[in-house]
Amino acid sequence: MTFGIIAMVLVGCSWTVCGYIMGNAPKHNIDSKLLLFFGALLSFIFSFGYGIATMQGITSYTGYIFCFAVLVFSGIFNFFQLDVMSLAMQRGPNGVIWTITQAGFILPFLMGIVFFDVKLSWYMVIGFASILISLVFFGMTQNNSGQGKWKLLVSIAFLMAGLGQCFSNIPSYYAETNAVSGAFRTAFWSIGMMIGAILVNIKKIKTFAMGVKDYSKRFEVWKYAFMLQIFELIASLFLLFYGMDALSNAGVGAIAYPLMVCSCLICFEVISIAILREKKTILQVVALLLCLAGVVLLFY
Repeated sequence: MTFGIIAMVLVGCSWTVCGYIMGNAPKHNIDSKLLLFFGALLSFIFSFGYGIATMQGITSYTGYIFCFAVLVFSGIFNFFQLDVMSLAMQRGPNGVIWTITQAGFILPFLMGIVFFDVKLSWYMVIGFASILISLVFFGMTQNNSGQGKWKLLVSIAFLMAGLGQCFSNIPSYYAETNAVSGAFRTAFWSIGMMIGAILVNIKKIKTFAMGVKDYSKRFEVWKYAFMLQIFELIASLFLLFYGMDALSNAGVGAIAYPLMVCSCLICFEVISIAILREKKTILQVVALLLCLAGVVLLFY
């Protein structure tokens, strides 16, 4: 269980780096959707190659097929979530939209309790509530201006985020899929991300294909895709899936995504205070403390 907790914290922290890279890419005239596609392509090449090189035999073909199916769907839902959240933020209050989307971890949390007999303690309930309140406070400190129809979009983003996390977490609850290496699970998820990029652009597929062709000739795109994936690959190959397996085997698989999301938020806030020297409001400090308390209580 200790490894699972440490792994989830480190994975969440790695998301902070990826967020910075994604935010910086448009300054270099790199479209975020195409960057995600190229990042997923690199991830697939490296993870699938590593999986083949280290493969020691297949213990269950059913496990591999099932794992492939659910993780491809997870990747598709994840790409949809990012795209729909972006559309919603163009129309509505960013803070509220961000908060609702991040709260998607409610679904894998409930899934673990309802379908996989994860025992719910009072510490877990209080910790979970503390995290949700901290998300609301974090959201209140962001830009909440905006006009337009965004409520349906943010509802879809919340659902996509939660479903993506559920499908990513499901293999950790079964022994047959536990046997699938982190490398192959990363490769399967990367395929889903690429399919998601294609589906999102299906109505303008020719334009998307031309974009892929043009971007493939730009060294800067490959550089950003590599920077985006280097941390994600290390986290996915050695920490993400094995960490979720460890928590599921310990009977607390439901806390995996709440831990990762909170670790990402805490890491971002610590960096902004310690390195960027940003001044925080009382509400932001309270949100950070509630988030920290929630993380501790989840695995108390």
